Amino acid sequence: MIKMSLALVAAGLLSACGGLQHNNVTAPTTNVAFEGTPPARTFRFTYDVKVPAKSATDDLQLWIPVPVSTSEQEIANLTIDANRDYQIHDLEVGSGRSLHMSSTGKDLAVTVSFDVTRHATSGGGTATASELADDLEADSMIPTGGKVTAMAAALDTSGTPVEVAHALYEHTRDRMRYDKPAGEAWGRGDAEWACDSRFGNCTDFHSYFMGLARTKGIPTRFVMGFPIPAKDSGETKVGGYHCWAYFYDEAEGWRPVDISEADKHPEKAGFFFGNLDENRVEMIGGRDVLLNPTPKAGKLNLFIYPYLEVNGQESRELDKSFSIENLD
Repeated sequence: MIKMSLALVAAGLLSACGGLQHNNVTAPTTNVAFEGTPPARTFRFTYDVKVPAKSATDDLQLWIPVPVSTSEQEIANLTIDANRDYQIHDLEVGSGRSLHMSSTGKDLAVTVSFDVTRHATSGGGTATASELADDLEADSMIPTGGKVTAMAAALDTSGTPVEVAHALYEHTRDRMRYDKPAGEAWGRGDAEWACDSRFGNCTDFHSYFMGLARTKGIPTRFVMGFPIPAKDSGETKVGGYHCWAYFYDEAEGWRPVDISEADKHPEKAGFFFGNLDENRVEMIGGRDVLLNPTPKAGKLNLFIYPYLEVNGQESRELDKSFSIENLD
């Protein structure tokens, strides 16, 4: 097995590789849930993938996300245990990094582990004019000029960007419900589909909100990661992915929202507008992600689970699992 251990001590250097960056120049003043130092927790996260080779001629190409430090989390003690050579690259489009492995006719196996100190947050920070312009642009699944744009135009919203974003947050929460029925097209983060269906998972909630906000001239960003079991739960297994969004206000910086969690837990709806808890880890940011080296498929709509191509075609024939160990 090929092993690497890298102590990621220089958080500032690592942050340059990507991730949602907050420069801490501005600080939110409205709907901030934390007084003093926000709560934090430290855990070790393990991302395990196994890919079988079905024939001696199978060309296997595998990519998995690798997180970076941001102002909301510190990543340290990255360890990679792999049965083949691998490379780690910054994402060409999107924030974060990816690990790439390949083989011909031989199984692939890799375990990526790292320590995370994750902070609860109310957001903040600044962005350049060019960054904000990019964050107003359409994505393939969050287009402009369609149904979501028409819906946003029909909504009676006024006030500061925070006030408008709050109205759009409440509209999204009222219009949609968290539901994942078999055979439906949820989970693609398709804002137009979400507008019609009025249900879905976190990708659908936040894509719909982002389309509304961008129509109103509010820049937004998309983040993918994992929800982490509460420290006192005794659980170590991590289930599926999670995602959340940020909107930008010039006075308050980047403010987070988690509308799907607010829908599942209405008693926390006030909290999840502008605040996130510490029970999560961010893996990558962005949509229409472009990996390095470039897959045959080109840009990926979403990137959080392992992405595998077999003989140039996307394949889901792999085993994946995620777990944590609490360190505090």
